[in-house]
Amino acid sequence: MKTKILIIHNSMDGGGAERVLASILNRLDRKRFSITLMLIYGSGVFMREIPDDIETLCLYKSPYGLPHRLLTHFRGPRNRSRLRRAERLLAGRRFDAIISFMEGPAVKLHQMLSHHAERNLSWVHTDLEKYRWYDFWLRLDEERDFYRSVRKIAFVSEDARRAFLRAYDTPAKLEVIYNPVDTTAIRAQAGEDSKPDGSPFTIVHVGRLVAPKRQERLIQAARILKDRGCRFHMDIVGQGPKEKELKALAAELGVEDLITFTGFMTNPFPLIRRADVFCLTSESEGFGMVVAEALSLDTPVVSTAVTGVKEILSHGGGLLTGDTPEEIADALESLIRNPERLTQLREQTDASAAQFGIEAVMEQIARFIED
Repeated sequence: MKTKILIIHNSMDGGGAERVLASILNRLDRKRFSITLMLIYGSGVFMREIPDDIETLCLYKSPYGLPHRLLTHFRGPRNRSRLRRAERLLAGRRFDAIISFMEGPAVKLHQMLSHHAERNLSWVHTDLEKYRWYDFWLRLDEERDFYRSVRKIAFVSEDARRAFLRAYDTPAKLEVIYNPVDTTAIRAQAGEDSKPDGSPFTIVHVGRLVAPKRQERLIQAARILKDRGCRFHMDIVGQGPKEKELKALAAELGVEDLITFTGFMTNPFPLIRRADVFCLTSESEGFGMVVAEALSLDTPVVSTAVTGVKEILSHGGGLLTGDTPEEIADALESLIRNPERLTQLREQTDASAAQFGIEAVMEQIARFIED
């Protein structure tokens, strides 16, 4: 008999967690699982990646529109509205397991619907000791009560699990499950185009333009590299509320001609594969999916020493750096001026990428849900 599962998530907007969720939904064994996906918002670029055979329930079409934004602003009405809509969509159905795939709003909705299953499971994608959703969405006491009530919690890195244990107390079973990386599919999407001869050293960053990603560090590092006489170009891929501010900073520092803001790209892999280095400047991560994807494309990485990435690079393939623009610039300059070192890192990428083989990780996920 199939295991009936309900997966709860916020939306399918263009983030790393959404890309991972789409991959899991496409790979979960249909002979073992009957899958229902509940989204708070039925929007986002990865909606098209949801397989047709998965029942998808959406509480709202999108988070936009003045009436909905006013409703969302008030905790009580917002929670009552979400619960009422969710219960209407579920129509009393029960599941073998409910899984909230992310923290924050998905956890709050899961908390209200937990009576629909005997087993309640959750995923943690970030360092909850340093970076958690605002109390506007989920109060700390509510979050702690929820994590005490679930049977199991999956963490995308050992560092994320350790950070959780320093901040929360729970009898739940805690398991580390790395995000699956479909190296074959990623390489196919990346294509075979090579970097044009004579091109400058290319640095690429992919991520939502939001405060925790700290792209301003990369722009400030660009100014430092320019002052040091380095020849390079940067591509910053993504969209988000910080876009206007980041573009203004690039202009203010006089590096707008060295940085291309590409906007969101459904398929950034050709750009990553042609880059000399992938650079991550975040102040907080749970896993660092884009780092694993870069390694899968044989692109070395320079990253701040955030949760998850430290584990990913433990097999080589990149450099960990401090979080100041000067330290980031130092690491990038060391590779710009030392191509032999860059080649050594590139030769290590396969060993790092092998940690996330999709078949083994998917079996681990299946056991996590079934047991």
